Amino acid sequence: MPISVPKRFMSTFRKIPKLSSFTASIPADSMINSVELAKENAKDIIRTPRILKDGGFSWSLPEPRKDYEYFSSSQQALKDLGLPENEPESEEYRKIVSGQFYEGNDFEKDGFPFPYAQAYAGWQFGQFAGQLGDGRVHNLFEVPKATAESKRFANRSKYEVQLKGSGKTPFSRFADGKAVLRSSIREYIISEHLNSINIPTTRALSITYLPKTYAVRHAAEKCAIVSRFAELWIRCGSFDLYRWRSDISGAKRLASYVINELFTMENGDRFPYLTELEQIRPSLFVDVEAKFGGLTDFDRMYLETITRTATTGAMWQCYGFLNGVLNTDNTSILGLSMDFGPFSIMDQFDPKYSPNSEDHQLRYSYENTPTALWWNMTRLGEDLAHLIGAGPELIDEPALLSGNFGNDWEERIIKRATNIIEFGGELYKYAFTKKYVETFFARLGLSKLLVDVEDPDIQNDKIIVPMLSMFKEARCDFNKFFITLHHADISSSAFDLNAFADSVLLKDVDEHDNYDRDSLKILVKNWIDTYKSYVDNNGLDRELSAQTNPLFLPRGWILEEVVDFTKDSQGEDLLYLHKLEKMAFNPFDPSKWGDELKPLEKRWMVQGERSDDYTMLKCSCAS
Repeated sequence: MPISVPKRFMSTFRKIPKLSSFTASIPADSMINSVELAKENAKDIIRTPRILKDGGFSWSLPEPRKDYEYFSSSQQALKDLGLPENEPESEEYRKIVSGQFYEGNDFEKDGFPFPYAQAYAGWQFGQFAGQLGDGRVHNLFEVPKATAESKRFANRSKYEVQLKGSGKTPFSRFADGKAVLRSSIREYIISEHLNSINIPTTRALSITYLPKTYAVRHAAEKCAIVSRFAELWIRCGSFDLYRWRSDISGAKRLASYVINELFTMENGDRFPYLTELEQIRPSLFVDVEAKFGGLTDFDRMYLETITRTATTGAMWQCYGFLNGVLNTDNTSILGLSMDFGPFSIMDQFDPKYSPNSEDHQLRYSYENTPTALWWNMTRLGEDLAHLIGAGPELIDEPALLSGNFGNDWEERIIKRATNIIEFGGELYKYAFTKKYVETFFARLGLSKLLVDVEDPDIQNDKIIVPMLSMFKEARCDFNKFFITLHHADISSSAFDLNAFADSVLLKDVDEHDNYDRDSLKILVKNWIDTYKSYVDNNGLDRELSAQTNPLFLPRGWILEEVVDFTKDSQGEDLLYLHKLEKMAFNPFDPSKWGDELKPLEKRWMVQGERSDDYTMLKCSCAS
């Protein structure tokens, strides 16, 4: 059903009211502590790489480029931002989403805030990297959400729009501030695809080609700009920055901003994911008062982020999605999927698969993703140690923020912070497992009411662990299996178990692995017997499985094909890109895929029958 947009939101970017709450709440870089100073130094200091002594951001403007060619916009993104579907026909819109609007224009008189780049630090592949920040991103403004659909993840009521690949900032270090066309197409597609299958994610609005701008990666490549948006772009790395500076006061200010802006809903409710967890599993919280003397808002903020991160990570696993670079600077405080570099949607199930060609230790492989996310949550707990260690008694003491306190306080703070982090680990495991089992159950057409609320591991051990073991041994196509199962009439007496087992195995499995096909079919049949007992006892919800099993996925080889086709045509032929948009952004509804390129559509829909040269592809971090 189409999403209706209130008429009062049907406007253009120029007319929509714009805010910049981050710059109004967090201090700026003291070297450029005002917009006026940024204007005076617009040609040098706002793009000069440097280490900030203080502040959470620096004013910066997109770099002018020689040529811009608008490519495309996501229709769902336009709706969620309150923009009409014909908005991309406006030249003004195209200038805003490419950054041209800020070139020599008195944009502030039209209510556009001065752009900025956010500062953050980060742990990369387990090593602390110091200050990082938005090295090729310019944050533009915040606008109200326009649809109920855009509010379904219970986040704040505003979106912040930014440009990626828009030029150097004070955080570019030795980089060039650019993003190549290849990675820009990939990010544009995956952001909106994840949103379409209900995985919490940052969004992509548009993509603009820069045909005369080159970046040297593996070779000289042409560039692009993606306009993207999210509730806010705060990361775990944002707090890493304040810990690195030993700035407790700065960490508290940022945490308070997160609590008030991100974790307080329009109706006044706070920490919605954590609150739901308390209601569902009160037994987890029975000793909170005795152990911690109650929870402060800073404790709850930390636990809210843990719960959101666990929820999103569980959904990734259920769809075979891998980020590939889960550093703390790529981990959202809101639990959103973000910063898509070497990502992938897994073809055949392989727990050791990592889409990152540089991830030699498999730190961000499928099987290690849950641990990697928790590792980041532990670093966040250490960033917040003074705030979550203080407890209700010390949190408002001035000496806490100055760090001027004795050993008795230090021991007390360390002990409580350690206990809160350990408690967070319990919440993470529970929230992850619960969402993991519920999502897999939905894909299997089984109601989440069947999941044991006290111990979801019961269902995990009974049906999901054996299913994944079967996937691994039989080398089933991960997502095709669920589609095939959905279309199979498993409750019918006419259900042919042998034919089903044969259909979900790769056609070339014997040739590549020297497995006995009949033995593999027995593995499938044994699991189907377990699954069928659930169906016989509890029923099958085919509507639920239809809503959770996308008919199309933008697999790595498809993305590579679209990128190559678009590059080979010098950006003049966008047929493949537009076809991929229709399929990836409407993966449950083939009626929206268009009548063009039907042979291509059919080929892209061939799942589980591609050779190893096409599947399980890897990418580098260079983008």
